[in-house]
Amino acid sequence: MAIQHLSGGRLLRAQRGMSYWGWLLVIAVFGFGLTVVSKLGPAYIDAHFVEEGLHSLSQNSGIREMSNTEIKRELDRYFTINNVRGEPTQAVKIIRGADSTLVSINYELRQPLFHNVDVVMKFDKQLNTAKPELCCEPLVDIEQFRRRED
Repeated sequence: MAIQHLSGGRLLRAQRGMSYWGWLLVIAVFGFGLTVVSKLGPAYIDAHFVEEGLHSLSQNSGIREMSNTEIKRELDRYFTINNVRGEPTQAVKIIRGADSTLVSINYELRQPLFHNVDVVMKFDKQLNTAKPELCCEPLVDIEQFRRRED
């Protein structure tokens, strides 16, 4: 009965579906999303494996007795297995304190997105042996240590 109340032309227009411009917009938004994910995704996957590497290092009970070279070798082994390359592997800093060891992986990546548009991503992961349960959240500002060294 509701069909009789609507004019025939109006009913057909309501059932036509999306127009050419509507489909073009959907494809453009999908393409943009796919481009962003394909460009930025690998950096976030590497950051995930950096965090997992620090978690696995925090499970090691003898980390305080390990030398800096041994800690870096352990992380490098984990990064090699999980295909983490580039900036995360070079950004490993180890700071020894009186009662703890701080392993910091703090780096910044610049990824070109389009012609002259870049995306800058910052990652800061830390393992403090005094608080291994808080692994991977930055607890210490590494910049303070760098300023003191200069």
